Amino acid sequence: MYLAQTKKVGAVVLAVTLAVISSSQLSADAKRHKRGVCKPTVACEAAKDKDLATLHHALVKTGLNKALSSRGSYTLFAPSEAAFAKIPKAQRDALMADNKKLATVLKYHVLPKKYSASDLSGKTSAVTLEGESVMLVNKDGTQVVDGALVTKADINKSNGVVHIIDTVLIPERGK
Repeated sequence: MYLAQTKKVGAVVLAVTLAVISSSQLSADAKRHKRGVCKPTVACEAAKDKDLATLHHALVKTGLNKALSSRGSYTLFAPSEAAFAKIPKAQRDALMADNKKLATVLKYHVLPKKYSASDLSGKTSAVTLEGESVMLVNKDGTQVVDGALVTKADINKSNGVVHIIDTVLIPERGK
C-alpha cells in the first residue's frame, strides 16, 4: 500500500513539475517576444498570438517549438483556441498528456516547405512532417485543409508561413 501511495505522489509531483517547467518556458518565450529577442519565425508567431496559446503550449511541451524556430522553410497550419475548444475536454486533456501522440498530431500541421495561400490553391494534397498527406481544396477563394477552414492566411515569417485554421487536424493513422 505504501508503495502504491508513493507512486501516486511521485506521479503528481512529476505532473506539477512538468506544468511549472512548461509554464516557465511559456513565460520566457513571451518575455523574449516582448523584448524583441524572439526572431520572426513560425514558432514565434505561436508564442506571440494569444489565439494560438494552446498551440504554443503544445509546441513547447513536445519540443517542436525549437524545430520551428530553426532555419528552414515551413508551412504551419495553426489551430486557433476555438479549434482546440472543439475537441471534447477529456479527449483534449488526453492528447495534451500524451507527448508522443501530441507530437504526431502537431507534425501533421506542418509542411516542410513554404506555401502561400496562392500556392496552396493550386494543390490537391501535400505531405506533412508527420508523413501523411493533407487534402487541400479551394472553395470560392476559401482554403480548406483536411476539412479545416483557413481563417487567416499568409502570416509570413523568416522561416516560412503560418495559416490559422479553425479545426485541429488529426492524421488518419492517429485516430
